[in-house]
Amino acid sequence: MLGILGLVAIIVFTIQVFKAARSTERNAGLWALVCAIVGFGFQLVLPMVVGVAMGVYYVLTGMPAEYIQAEIQGPAAVIGVLGLILSVVGMVLIAKHVSKVKADDPAAQAPPPPPPTFSQSN
Repeated sequence: MLGILGLVAIIVFTIQVFKAARSTERNAGLWALVCAIVGFGFQLVLPMVVGVAMGVYYVLTGMPAEYIQAEIQGPAAVIGVLGLILSVVGMVLIAKHVSKVKADDPAAQAPPPPPPTFSQSN
């Protein structure tokens, strides 16, 4: 169930980042791609790589293949939840960055007007 919610979060965040980037005059396609890569990377790729590394470790330490799945199941659930949390945090940070309005270039702005003079003529 968490996996489905995670995939829905990736889709929703990617669409929202695209819209926010377009409205703040940033490269919308690139930012949406970065958001999707961060989402899939933390939710799917990172847990898979850690799980494979754990499996290789157990095989190298001599654990029988029949027990590896039962041994990995607990840590894999924790790694999956952590990956989901990291994914959402990463996508939130990207959305927050993209939604900031770019500050105007101060060098391109006109200089401020000169201060007023208060001379009295009688």
